[in-house]
Amino acid sequence: MKRRNFIQLSAFATAAISLPFLHSCSSSATEQAIAHPLFLSRLFDENTINDAGKAYLKNTHAESNKDKLVQLLADNNIANSKDEKKIHDYLDKKIQNDFEAGNTVMVNGWILAVTEARQCALFSLIKN
Repeated sequence: MKRRNFIQLSAFATAAISLPFLHSCSSSATEQAIAHPLFLSRLFDENTINDAGKAYLKNTHAESNKDKLVQLLADNNIANSKDEKKIHDYLDKKIQNDFEAGNTVMVNGWILAVTEARQCALFSLIKN
């Protein structure tokens, strides 16, 4: 076997073995959709969303776990959904209900629904 072929074969084998592990370390598509505050992303850039999430987590230590935030945001209604539109529709309704019920928090000078603040927190945990 030529050295070049051996090196190529070794590189492909390493990649084939590593890819499943890399995928398991990343967030699922559902978590990514839940962590994306759709309305806020029209107003904020990623750094601002990340900063808001960190600020919320600093004041809410009990929610500083990615799985806990997904549980609180999904309420078992969308936890296993792959339909991004369904996820965003559910979260938009939940945000509206938060505002109607006065379930809001002040984060970095912004009044956010608790659901929005949790989305920002999850976003910051996934990005870091």
